[in-house]
Amino acid sequence: MTTQETETVRRDHAKLRGDVEHIRLAARELPDVSPEERHAIVGRILDFLRETLLPHAEEEEQWLYAAVGKALGNPEATHTMTHDHIAIRSRVLELAVTDDTDVDRLQELLYGLYALITVHFWKEEQLYLPLLERPAWPVFDGIRWRGKNERPFRAVVGN
Repeated sequence: MTTQETETVRRDHAKLRGDVEHIRLAARELPDVSPEERHAIVGRILDFLRETLLPHAEEEEQWLYAAVGKALGNPEATHTMTHDHIAIRSRVLELAVTDDTDVDRLQELLYGLYALITVHFWKEEQLYLPLLERPAWPVFDGIRWRGKNERPFRAVVGN
C-alpha cells in the first residue's frame, strides 16, 4: 500500500471527525431540546451513520484490512477491528429503535458511538496505517530478516 493510499484514509477520517464530534455534542444537548428537535437530531445522526460512516467501514474491511492482514501474514489479524464495526452497527440499530422520549438511553448510545468510532479511527491511524507505510521485511530463502542486528526467524506454521 502506498503512502498516498494511507493519506487518503487519514483525510477521510478527518472529514468524518466533524460529524462524529457532532454525535458527542448532540448527546449532551438532548435533554434540553424539544421532542421534535430530539427526533430531528437523532434522525440526522442516523442518516450520517447509515449513509456515510457504515459504507466507509465496509470499504475499509474490503481493502484496508485485507492489506493489513497480508502485511501481518494472517487475514484473521484484523478481526478485532471488524468487531468494532459490528459493535458500531449494533448501536446504530439500537439507536434507530430507541424511543425519542428515552433521553438517557439515547445519550448512552450516542456517547457510546462517539467513543467507539473515535477510538477505532485512532487505532487505524496509529497502528494499521504506519504498518502499511513501513518497508516490508525482506525474505531470503524462506527466512524473514528483521534487522541488521537481529537473527532471522522462520514463521511457525501449524501447531
